[in-house]
Amino acid sequence: MDLKALIAELKQMQQQPSIGLALAGGSAYGLAHIGALRFIEEVGMPIHVVAGTSAGAAAGAAWASGVSSDQMYQAAKQTDWLFLAKPVAFKSGLMSSEGIENWINRLLDGKDFSDLKIPFAAVACDFTTGELTVLNEGNVARAVRISCTVPGIYHPVESGGRLLVDGGLVQNLPASVCRSMGAEFVIGVDLHANLASLKPRTVMRSLIHATHILQRQNELIQLQYVDVVIQPQLAKLNPFNFRPVDEYVDLGYRAAREAAEQLGQMLREIIGN
Repeated sequence: MDLKALIAELKQMQQQPSIGLALAGGSAYGLAHIGALRFIEEVGMPIHVVAGTSAGAAAGAAWASGVSSDQMYQAAKQTDWLFLAKPVAFKSGLMSSEGIENWINRLLDGKDFSDLKIPFAAVACDFTTGELTVLNEGNVARAVRISCTVPGIYHPVESGGRLLVDGGLVQNLPASVCRSMGAEFVIGVDLHANLASLKPRTVMRSLIHATHILQRQNELIQLQYVDVVIQPQLAKLNPFNFRPVDEYVDLGYRAAREAAEQLGQMLREIIGN
């Protein structure tokens, strides 16, 4: 039985289990989420909850609000990404992530979490205590901004009396957050699967690679909570170069298609075939 037939059988079940989608952070690597979402749309896979970290929060929020993968692709192609480098506004010399919030707000028409079509959560980190913080109330764009606020580049965002930053510090692949939202099965899109093939040759790429190594430790823990893992091969690309949109999307789509057998196995387990 092919994947679409299994999905059709799943949709006929009176009580479908909750399937969650966990979207990892990764700066420009996050554009690969568009390709993975495109495949999920094509096969008609039902998704009941979405959790995202950093770039995964941006993609997840848009998708949960009803923005299709094609609309995301068009937005990515038409964006100059200069909003990511909002001028320094603090004595610390760090930039403001306000431009991210404004861009997401326009894309989502200012939606709150209560307006979303699919339950969604953005993952952040309390920069004082290091605690995982799940954002799922209020304005979606502000939550995404916080989840994308990379420390050392952007100034922490004050929210609810706390200073919050990018959730990649604590859970870059938010699979257990998906589980806490009620997901019985989790599909994860992992953006750092082939770090070993990267050979950093500059100071900046070495610093980026060191950060990815640190993130990888919490990602490996989170993979234990994932039933199906989609792993685009992105190491040859620069995670701060947003220009090759088509290449990112193609790699994300290809990785999702290659995970079709895993998806089939999960579905057979669910429907008892």
